[in-house]
Amino acid sequence: MAQDYVMLNEEKDDSMIAINKSVFKAITEISIDDIENAVRLPDTRFAKPLSVKVENNKLLISADIKIKYGANVNATCELVQNRIYENVLLMTGFKASDITVNVIGFEI
Repeated sequence: MAQDYVMLNEEKDDSMIAINKSVFKAITEISIDDIENAVRLPDTRFAKPLSVKVENNKLLISADIKIKYGANVNATCELVQNRIYENVLLMTGFKASDITVNVIGFEI
């Protein structure tokens, strides 16, 4: 079974702090929506454009997006990656190990 939580600290005095991976997915969605030239793809029955995995207590995020027509693809992807990284770090204090942004198409 896949690990659903990221441990923020080790167990001390019968307590631990853990964050569910759905929190990271929500932060990623907010981050993408915040970028003007990036368009988040909706979840469908067969396609999940946002993927959050936790492996060996490392956070791996993958996002499929569309770019608005006429926008610089490299600059937009870099901005999306940076915004996701900064928001995850700011809101949870956890550093994402890998953030992958895949451009699926263009929005006209």
